[in-house]
Amino acid sequence: MQSSVSQCNFVSHKFTTFCHSYLTMYFSKSHFQPQGKCALIVGASQGLGAELARQLYSKGCTVILVARTQAKLKLVVDEIEKEKIETGDPKALYIAADVSKYDQCLQLWQEIDEAGLDPDFIFCCAGSTICKLFEDLTGADLAQGVNVNYMTALNVTHSGFRHVLSKGTIAKKRHVIFFSSVVSFFTFAGYSQYAPLKSALESLSISLRQEMGPYGYRISCVFPGNFASEGFEEEQKTKPQITKDIEGPSKPISTEKCADIVIDKLSKGYDTITTDSIGWLLSCSVLGMLPRQWGFFQIIVSFLFSLIAPIVNWVIYRDVEKYFKKREEGQKDKVRTNRHV
Repeated sequence: MQSSVSQCNFVSHKFTTFCHSYLTMYFSKSHFQPQGKCALIVGASQGLGAELARQLYSKGCTVILVARTQAKLKLVVDEIEKEKIETGDPKALYIAADVSKYDQCLQLWQEIDEAGLDPDFIFCCAGSTICKLFEDLTGADLAQGVNVNYMTALNVTHSGFRHVLSKGTIAKKRHVIFFSSVVSFFTFAGYSQYAPLKSALESLSISLRQEMGPYGYRISCVFPGNFASEGFEEEQKTKPQITKDIEGPSKPISTEKCADIVIDKLSKGYDTITTDSIGWLLSCSVLGMLPRQWGFFQIIVSFLFSLIAPIVNWVIYRDVEKYFKKREEGQKDKVRTNRHV
């Protein structure tokens, strides 16, 4: 009898903790407080990284912007310093480095030390898409996909973690935020240079949540949908028609809105973050070991996905086959025309 009561109490406690956790996530914004803290932002010379730096600085957070191009970084920092600050006396500075190279990451952390700073947050925002069919990609395109979309985040996080451990004591909690993509949940023709590396970040976040958690690190992973940026405009220039057809019409949200959503959800305690309803729905199809967002509803949607996924895959593959057949016929017609000329 006593054992049964103990078990009931245990289950009741776990259920109460579970409910409190979800209610806290929705109603509280105490899980991410940048005021008086320091954020290292990788990939901050433009786009979402630059916008996050601006918003964090305005909230009283010192920001260290990192990218390869010094001239772009200087322009962004000059703009950031014009921001109206809500509170505190934050600093904005930049360090030019190619963090896809590990030795430059080591130098980066040394320079941060010399500046007397110790980042509380590490935002791994670097990323770029060369949206082409696999056969049209060059070796250089593939290497860029690996280096920019994966190695930058991997190198900065690993070197930074070891840098902290080398000091012998871990005096405070730290937070790493990876930026994956919604195509990590659902990818298709045209994204072979980009999506697999963003999926790798998703997998890395799961591993590091277990390995770095005991050292006081919080690991979050963001899966943005389309947002208006320089990178999005470049992507459209090479995007194959079949990719556009599968994606369908999509109006990107502003970079400012995207950054605002990310900060808001981090504040609510979410560690898997999507920036639109489509992203949330697609995340339900691959729940796996990722932290949940409204987990109960995700389970229901996941079940529905399991029913319709084979049909969706069949429709997409049919459309892809039609595209390649039509393209092949067009190439043959072009050859015939050239021969007659």
